[in-house]
This record gives sequence, structure tokens and C-alpha cells, in this order.
Amino acid sequence: LTLHGGCDCSSIRYKVTIPALSSRPIAFTDKTSGEDHHFPQSFLDHCNRCRRVSGSIMPAWLTVPQEWVEWTLTSISGKKVVSRMGDLIRVPNKDEPSSLPVTNYISSPGIRRSFCSKCGTNLAFVDLERDMGGGGDVAKVDIVLGSLDRESLEVEGVWPRRQEYWDSGVEWIKKLVTEGDGALAGGGSGSGNGRVPRHPEGE
Repeated sequence: LTLHGGCDCSSIRYKVTIPALSSRPIAFTDKTSGEDHHFPQSFLDHCNRCRRVSGSIMPAWLTVPQEWVEWTLTSISGKKVVSRMGDLIRVPNKDEPSSLPVTNYISSPGIRRSFCSKCGTNLAFVDLERDMGGGGDVAKVDIVLGSLDRESLEVEGVWPRRQEYWDSGVEWIKKLVTEGDGALAGGGSGSGNGRVPRHPEGE
């Protein structure tokens, strides 16, 4: 299975090659059931910082091993550079001009949030302390789920399977994702009837 995605201007493209289940490493083990959950993992994110940085009321992520992802970056000269994570999360020195269309925002120590420097699309998140592997851990990356191509978003199993940082969430947003837009029809109180209007073409 291969998923494709990238930024809005296509200066950054990526593909995620997902192997057969038997070859997928364990992402985490459920502490209650003891069940192993394998990569890839998708989740909704109620973290306040991720909400603000992404500009989305409900960020969603696809977490995969870094070795599954191939990034293609189109340089200023038009040359296509195919790479793994190194070029994406590298932060150049202030006096070193970069020819690659990547900007990394260090939102807190060790955190890299990668954006296309041309169109501004938020693409990836890496915690350099947690996500770079070593000690038996898998090097992984969180890819913004909405940056997947439409065809890849419609692949069965890509949709989020859990919600993280729930306790940090905004109440009306939590109602929206658990109860549907009917929860907003009463001004966010959940007391309204029906649902908010749905316009087929944005008007």
C-alpha cells in the first residue's frame, strides 16, 4: 500500500510505502488490554499548541516510521531532491541560504514542525528526543493527515482511530467530533434541534 501527499504548491511531495502487516513494527501496546497496535497510526489531536500552529480546530496526524517515507523537494533551481527525513527537518544556519522549499519552526526545544516555505502548508512534526530512534525504538514522524492526496485519504483504514490530549480540548470542538454538527445547532450548548446548515459549494 502506498499513500501520496504533499504541500499545496507541490514543491514538497511525499510517498508513504506501507508494508504487509507482518512486517510493520509495533507502535504501542495498550496498557489496559495488552494488545499491540502496529504502524501506521492515525489520531485526532486536541493539543492547544498543535491547534494554533496548524490553524485547524482539529489537527489530525498519520504516524509512520521514517523509513517508510520518501520526500521529494523541488529546489529553487527546479532540481528535484529525493531524500529521507534529514533534509526535511534540517535547520540551516542563519547565514546559510537554503535552496530547498522547507521551513522548520522550533515550537519548543527539540521540536521540528516542517512547512513548505513557498505555500506555507504544514506537513510534519518530529520530536528529536523521542522520534529519532535508538534504544530499540522506531524512528517515526507525524505527518499532517490533511496533506495526503484525496485518493489516499479515502483509503480504508487511514481515518483516525483515537483522540489524543483529550483533556486539553475545547469543549465545543469535542462535542463536534463526538456528537456531530447537531451539537452546534444550539449555539454549542447541544440543545438545538437538527444541525447547522450544510452548503454544497461553500456559500
